[in-house]
Amino acid sequence: MTRPVERARSPIFSDSWHRVAGLRCALRRTVGAQRQAYQGEDWVVLRDTLSNDWFRVSLAAYQFLARLTLQVTVEEAWQDSLQAQGELALTQEDVVQLLGQLNLSNLLVYDRTPSAVSLFERYRTRRRQEIKALLMGFLAIKIPLWDPDTWLQRQLPVFRWVFGPVGLLFYALILVAGLTAVLAQTDRLFDQAANVLAPDNLFLLYVGFVLAKLVHEIGHAAMCKHHGGEVHTVGVMLLLFAPLPYVDASSAWGFRSHWHRFQVGAAGMLSEFAVAAAAALVWTQTAPGTVNAVAYNVMFVASISSLLFNLNPLLRFDGYHMLVDLLQVPNLYQRAREQLKFLSEYFLFGLSSARPAASNRREAVLLPLYGIGSLVYWVFLMLFISVFVANRYLEVGLAMVALLLVTSVLMPLGKFLQFLFASPRLAQHRTRAFAVTGGLLGVFLLLTAVWKSPEYVRVDGVLQAQTYAQVNAGSSGVLASRGAELGDRVQAGQILLNLTNPTLVLERTAAERELTGLRWQAQRATASGQVELKPIQEQIRALTAKLALIDTRLAALTVRAPASGIWVGGEFAAEAGQWVKRGQSLGQIVNPDAWTFVGVLPQVDTFLFERSTEAAQVRLRGQEERVLDVALPRIIPHENGVLPSAALGMAGGGPIAVDPTDGQGTTAREPFFRLESDLVSMDALASSEALKHGLRGTLRVELSDAPLLVQWERRVRQFLQRSFRV
Repeated sequence: MTRPVERARSPIFSDSWHRVAGLRCALRRTVGAQRQAYQGEDWVVLRDTLSNDWFRVSLAAYQFLARLTLQVTVEEAWQDSLQAQGELALTQEDVVQLLGQLNLSNLLVYDRTPSAVSLFERYRTRRRQEIKALLMGFLAIKIPLWDPDTWLQRQLPVFRWVFGPVGLLFYALILVAGLTAVLAQTDRLFDQAANVLAPDNLFLLYVGFVLAKLVHEIGHAAMCKHHGGEVHTVGVMLLLFAPLPYVDASSAWGFRSHWHRFQVGAAGMLSEFAVAAAAALVWTQTAPGTVNAVAYNVMFVASISSLLFNLNPLLRFDGYHMLVDLLQVPNLYQRAREQLKFLSEYFLFGLSSARPAASNRREAVLLPLYGIGSLVYWVFLMLFISVFVANRYLEVGLAMVALLLVTSVLMPLGKFLQFLFASPRLAQHRTRAFAVTGGLLGVFLLLTAVWKSPEYVRVDGVLQAQTYAQVNAGSSGVLASRGAELGDRVQAGQILLNLTNPTLVLERTAAERELTGLRWQAQRATASGQVELKPIQEQIRALTAKLALIDTRLAALTVRAPASGIWVGGEFAAEAGQWVKRGQSLGQIVNPDAWTFVGVLPQVDTFLFERSTEAAQVRLRGQEERVLDVALPRIIPHENGVLPSAALGMAGGGPIAVDPTDGQGTTAREPFFRLESDLVSMDALASSEALKHGLRGTLRVELSDAPLLVQWERRVRQFLQRSFRV
């Protein structure tokens, strides 16, 4: 990990100078140095070959370090640098902080015998920091296994070919071929994507992830070796406790060319894209089966994960390192946090000795923005991962949330309180620090716990006419003609549709012939007296009833309006010649003069019973730019189990989980409460063609004002009830 040791404005003299002035120390022999240019300014990168750590110092700092030997004191080396460098030389405060960082990192040797003890203490301090960092990064634990540098050295001729013109041409061809193959089967692509997270696909998804990441890490190592770097570690990283391969290509940080460093960062992602293209070719050319499923998972992981995670600069993955090299702002992540710390200390607490991490105006703007963005994104990402795990393994998810709370809230809060009450840096500014902290806390509590702000609740539902009649097909048949069109105003009894069913006609003809024959048999039996008449009469009665039923079904082939109003089709869109099943919904006859919005209120939102409502509005799906005023909603206090429309169920694209055994898709898995709100200003809306019976929408209910903390607490409680039933 590269650690910045930069020069900024600081006092020439330091109160701690007496602690280091008489020391005789120098850089360890295992530390090498080389120059790098950042934003047109020369810096020196130090590498400890023993620990494989990297450090960046200013040119003035390195010139001072070069004067340190075991034969001169720190005071003598500093005086010498003052004479040689003048105003460019380090100040005493700079020297104290520089030596402190190098000492903690075990980069210095001393001329005293107790230096071994000091070295051991520094080693223990550093190990504690590493263990602490390991706990902080509990989602990504690395375990080194093998040194691949010798093997990579033997593969250099292959790497030169792969990264040369021929390799780049082949790379472009396979990308084009894979993309073309996928675009030719987009329907199949999206259909299979719906089952990526299915339980029976999780193992294959993990296999695809391992294969894609293996090639990803090989890409980093190969590009690093191609540009002259060293790769001494390959191992396993436990990402969310799942083993994945990783390599240590940190030697690329020492490359003089930022373009070479950028190529190493991008090599893993580009390698994954090649794997995705190859997997796409296999997927499109194979039949459903294990090979086809593995190819699809490799293609999915190698493309989607690279785009969403590796390219994301707010996470310290490839995208972050590529951004660092493009901006030429090393240690962007760490320095962004140091700049935020400086801003708070300098402007809030008045510490004039605080040192900025930014070295120019560009960094003064960039670092705080990146620091805030990355911190917020990291917290939300960890919460998302914890909730995702908790949905499947509640105890593990709760443990992750607890650990996140400790590392992200309690530990930083403890450090801040220790700094506030005990830091010697605040000796002359502690009163101001207490006042500023108390003032900010008071403002926060005033805005969140005392001051009341508006609160809104959104309820999904459907628009329904207050008076409507359902139209269903009374008999099965083929649509022959229409007596009216959807949207027409019709009168009660008016013909809507004419259906034909030749099978019913044939059945009636056959039944009539059979009935005629039975009647002749009955007449002969009566005349002769030799045949029992009762069985024949029973058959006649049965056939007569059958004929009556057939006549009823034939009459039902003419669909008539059950009431006067406007015929709306709902989901019915059959054309002439299409088959209409018996009982099929053909729409509704609605009265367009009065409308009601019917909402579905989950049980977790029952707090609405305790709050007063101030106003309500409705936005219909597909007409979100239009706001419909409605009366204050009426909450039906008893629980319901049947949705007012199948469109509100998940099967119909809605948010409510429904019983999978219900073919109509209207039986909710959990009971809910019903909200009803009448539309107002009906004179202006009666002629509107935008209002349709059964149209989905959202009811926005404005509640009485409440403090933000109360609103946040309620939302957290609702989320826990929805997700974990607690």
